Amino acid sequence: MTRQREVIVESFLRTNGHLSLDELHQLVKQKDATVGFTTVFRTLKALTDCGLARETDFQDGRIRFEHIYNRPHHHHIVCVDCNRTIEFLSPELERLQELIVAKYQFQAVRHQMQIFGICPDCQNQRPSPQEVFDSDAVFARDALKIAMEAERSGVNFYLAAAEQMSHPSGKATFLRIAEEEKKHLHDLEFEWIELLKKDKNILKAPVFLHFDYESLKKIFPTREEIRKRLTSDLDEEQALKLAMEMEIESYRFFRDYAERFNDTRGKAIFLKFAAEEEDHCRTIQKEYDRVMQRSVH
Repeated sequence: MTRQREVIVESFLRTNGHLSLDELHQLVKQKDATVGFTTVFRTLKALTDCGLARETDFQDGRIRFEHIYNRPHHHHIVCVDCNRTIEFLSPELERLQELIVAKYQFQAVRHQMQIFGICPDCQNQRPSPQEVFDSDAVFARDALKIAMEAERSGVNFYLAAAEQMSHPSGKATFLRIAEEEKKHLHDLEFEWIELLKKDKNILKAPVFLHFDYESLKKIFPTREEIRKRLTSDLDEEQALKLAMEMEIESYRFFRDYAERFNDTRGKAIFLKFAAEEEDHCRTIQKEYDRVMQRSVH
């Protein structure tokens, strides 16, 4: 690691988006005019070989590089007219790719997907400069949105379930758990505000993590399903048992969901959310055990 290589690595890792060799060379020369093009090329080659950079070809005659250190795996949509690039990730798409690879008994090493088309601005002949966003920060934004929506679904479930109850202890149990879920939601909303304080422009970034929000309904039933599934005379014991099932399902879903991503802020948010759901489940379990013990005596 020479001083020149250190300058190149620092310049590269502090950028977002996709840089050609020429573009990175120009950035590096602003810090050290003695760094040559060949040194930049060899350093990028070394970074690529050791898994800190990825080579990308957008079919415009120039090879570009992006750093993948602590950044989520992703794919690209590229405009063939202005070279605007949108990064995206879809766990459903990843699962489909895994199924296809397994069908042919391949052992996957790496993969990239690139979709080429014409962006809305170029379709309307109104090309505009492209803003480049940090994909890790955008991933964190999308992860927080998903976690908040899941928590809202939980709050709505427990409040709707409490409305359905005529048994006083069952109603009180659901209302108590709803208050706990509201506290979790408040914590997530605070994280959201802190994220926006660091970069308000992040709201302008295209969706990075494409999530099937309908899957949340499999964890927390809708109001209509609650009416079908819950009898109004559910007692405290039965209410707690149902709440445990919901929390365990939520914990497993987000734990397994997080495991699909490499180490990033987005993954950390999902893992933290899953851990909170697990803690909540333990609390409900203790309450359930207390009720069962009381009924025995």
